[in-house]
Amino acid sequence: MKDKAVVLAVRAILTIVVTVCVAGLLMGSDGKAGTIALFLNDPAYEFKLSPIERSLAEQGIKYTIFNIFNDELPEDETEFSAVIIAGGDSMRNYIDWNDNVYRGGEIILRGEVPILGICLGHQIISRVFGSVLYYSDERRWHEVTFLKDDEILYGFDNGLLVWENHAYAVASIPDQFELFARGNVTPIQMMKHKDKPIYGVQFHPETQGGFLRNPPGWQLIKNFAKLAGASVVDPPLPEDGRKVFPY
Repeated sequence: MKDKAVVLAVRAILTIVVTVCVAGLLMGSDGKAGTIALFLNDPAYEFKLSPIERSLAEQGIKYTIFNIFNDELPEDETEFSAVIIAGGDSMRNYIDWNDNVYRGGEIILRGEVPILGICLGHQIISRVFGSVLYYSDERRWHEVTFLKDDEILYGFDNGLLVWENHAYAVASIPDQFELFARGNVTPIQMMKHKDKPIYGVQFHPETQGGFLRNPPGWQLIKNFAKLAGASVVDPPLPEDGRKVFPY
């Protein structure tokens, strides 16, 4: 009886150990697996909800914020499923005007996780990979035309109604990238790395309008989350039906 009790106790301990180890593998070192690292580049959204956060949260996509303007960057980006580089007005911590690359830019160059750059993020990716910008002021809704098929464009036809809000644009596609979407004012609207899941979009797929409460561009963001293996869950809802942010 004593030997049997010992065997049962050992089995119980082994079961606990295996369970803990498996959970650790699924969640990463501190529960970051399945979460998107959201790089915010606009200090205006340090203390209020940004449109890209609203898009992620309302679609149930888990994310963690890094305020790049406060020098916040992940120690190891591979602990996250993907990186989204949001819009803003500064390339600080990515690249300077002398083409010196910093920690944020190094994350892009490594490309060890899927990356989506939006507006400024798109421009940062292009500059880190060797392109330049030119002045191109555009603030309007219009339709961009898709030129290639890709899993990030699942569910779309040939184009997408989007919001443009930029003063500069990418002058030429970096050698490592392909053109994925074109606009009639700013030609380079979307690009993708030839070998890695690194995307840049000049437009704002996350932006809502008074006439567009659920922008079709949100589907692009969800497609990116899915191809990156990010966790998509039912968003929590308070009693009055409002969404709550962030996770």
